[in-house]
Amino acid sequence: MRHGWTLKKHEWDRLLSAVRGTEWSKTWLRPLYQDSIPKSLGVYAICATPSMPNLSQALINVLYNVIYIGKVDRGTLHARFLQHCNYPERDIVEAKRCFGNKLDYWYTEVDLDRINELEARLIDCFGPPANRISGISGRVTTPRPA
Repeated sequence: MRHGWTLKKHEWDRLLSAVRGTEWSKTWLRPLYQDSIPKSLGVYAICATPSMPNLSQALINVLYNVIYIGKVDRGTLHARFLQHCNYPERDIVEAKRCFGNKLDYWYTEVDLDRINELEARLIDCFGPPANRISGISGRVTTPRPA
C-alpha cells in the first residue's frame, strides 16, 4: 500500500465526488468524548499533528495528516470509536506513542450504499500509514504433490 498523498489528480476528483453531501465532525480520540459520537454507520479518519517544540509553530500548525481511515458498515461509529480508544490495533498504539493523546477522530454519517466508495477514495488520496491491505488472507498447509 502506498503511504502519503497521491499525486494523481483524477483520484482527487473522484474523492471530491465521493465526499459531496457529507458533513464531517471532529473530536479527540479519547473515551471522555464518546457521547459526541453517533450510533450510526459511517466513515472516519484518525488524524494527528507532530509535537515538535523546536520547529516553527507556523509550520507545526499546517503539519496535520491522516493516520488511519476506516468505515463502519456493521455496528456503529460510536462502538468503533470506543474500540480505537480502549482496544486499539497495533498501528494505532504506535500512533498514540508517537503523537501522544493528540489524535483526532473525524467522522461522517453515510448511507450503507456509499460507505465502501467513500472509504476507498479517502485511502486512495491520503495513503494513511496505519491502514493495511485488507481482504487478502492465506494459510500455510502441508504441501501436496502436483
